[in-house]
Amino acid sequence: MNPRSFRSRSTAEMMTMVLTRCVVFYLLPASFYVLTYAYPPGWSDDILLTPEDSKNRQQCDIAVDEYHNVWAVWDSAAWVSGTAEILFTKRDSLGSCLIPETPVSSNATFSHLPKVAVDGSNNVHFIWRDASPQGEGIWHAKLANDGSVIVSAHLAVSGAGSGASTLYPDMAINKYNELYVIWDEYVSGYNRMNFTRLDSMGNPIIDKIEVSIAGIYAYWPGIGVDSFANAHMAYRSDSGFQDRLTYSKLDRNGNVLISNRFFGTGGLPTIIADRSQNMHIVYPDPAGPGISVEYLKLDQNGDILIGPLTLSVYQNNGRPDMAMDSLQHLHAVWDAESSSVFPIMYTELDTLGNFIIPPMQVAYPPYTPGGGWARIAVDLSNRLHLIWVDGRLNPGVTTDIFYKRGENEPGIEETNQSLPLKPLDITITPNPFRHTTTIRYMIHDPGYNEEALRNTNFQMRKPTLSISDAVGRLVKSFNLESSIMNRESVVSWDGKDSLGNNLPGGVYFLKFTAGTYSTTEKLLLIR
Repeated sequence: MNPRSFRSRSTAEMMTMVLTRCVVFYLLPASFYVLTYAYPPGWSDDILLTPEDSKNRQQCDIAVDEYHNVWAVWDSAAWVSGTAEILFTKRDSLGSCLIPETPVSSNATFSHLPKVAVDGSNNVHFIWRDASPQGEGIWHAKLANDGSVIVSAHLAVSGAGSGASTLYPDMAINKYNELYVIWDEYVSGYNRMNFTRLDSMGNPIIDKIEVSIAGIYAYWPGIGVDSFANAHMAYRSDSGFQDRLTYSKLDRNGNVLISNRFFGTGGLPTIIADRSQNMHIVYPDPAGPGISVEYLKLDQNGDILIGPLTLSVYQNNGRPDMAMDSLQHLHAVWDAESSSVFPIMYTELDTLGNFIIPPMQVAYPPYTPGGGWARIAVDLSNRLHLIWVDGRLNPGVTTDIFYKRGENEPGIEETNQSLPLKPLDITITPNPFRHTTTIRYMIHDPGYNEEALRNTNFQMRKPTLSISDAVGRLVKSFNLESSIMNRESVVSWDGKDSLGNNLPGGVYFLKFTAGTYSTTEKLLLIR
């Protein structure tokens, strides 16, 4: 369901939009579930994740674990009969099936609009909206990484009203493996925006705090978390259909740090923190003409550093999503509307708002009849994972969930080729990291030919590698073999000191020396 209009709608109207919006096109054979065409460089084929049947799937989301596995979730879109389920699948990094479509909502009555996230222990959390004693509440389930149930489906927080709600929730996990949830409920004649904090088992620590302005409608939220465990939230708030993009910030205990700051028009945001704790937001803006996709960068005080910058190239755009890789590159996706077709769009930005890859179509054919809702995630090897709702197999009748993988390499290769060759190359991935990071290094000397490199007389002096904490204390050193020039070597660090003790999270400095060459690199260990 994409917000083609930002006017206030009832729940019934919004469900009708989802069930009826489609583009009639040709019917592909049901068995044609992997489509092979000319794709943009670095992107895989479109891979069908859902079974080939007559059922509808909608409202998808995606997350990746530390093993590069993909967790995708969606609902069964059976709203008319009131039997919608939350369904998930687990795939490896190539899209191969590890766990087929499986229900996680335990036959709840009206389960819909799911979100998925992986915590620091590689457990998988799902939230969604479903019935509660009063109106739509927040439900939760938790799985181990092998798919076994740790916490079965349960009502985490009840709603407080029985009226219409836009239903959208969003979720972020802080460094303590606690869940931050933002969601709306209809209370006393208006929709209010709530913040809820759950523990790692899905039990409420903070049941709910109203973060929007009392008496003013608040819809369509997004939430992000920084390394201080602050919650950054944005949503649409209305007073006379003003469609205001509204931003609030709370600390872990629910204390308000910034309250209801307005940034023009917009809603349905995605929010991500970078290593400098600046916040990056993408969102649709209905100010016109049409609905554009915009980008904002905020500092910790909620002040605008960059933007709004327009990312979209089509007149009407659906809900965007965004992920950040270890290079601090932003990867944004959305579905666009042009001449009644809905291509899935992608762009890559740096944290200054510059295009690394300008907006481009990545799903083939260049439309998704009856679909959209593109979601993206980045694994610890910086590969991209994209899913979306697509009606190509049975246009106008059913929708399915498709997936594709992006290598996230063309822009990086082009940048590297434009730079002069350095005497010493060193790369650290992932960084930040939780458990293990890999250090790859290569010593260059282009003045020697291959025959000379094979001669041990041209080996560099034995290199050294050491890691110090933020105050300069040596915590780990490595015994390295002598390295021949122009040949890559690899070292791994598991975040432990020389005695094998786990080090606390924080900033560490890696110093590498080989002959007359040396460099120091910053590492960020997350606990």
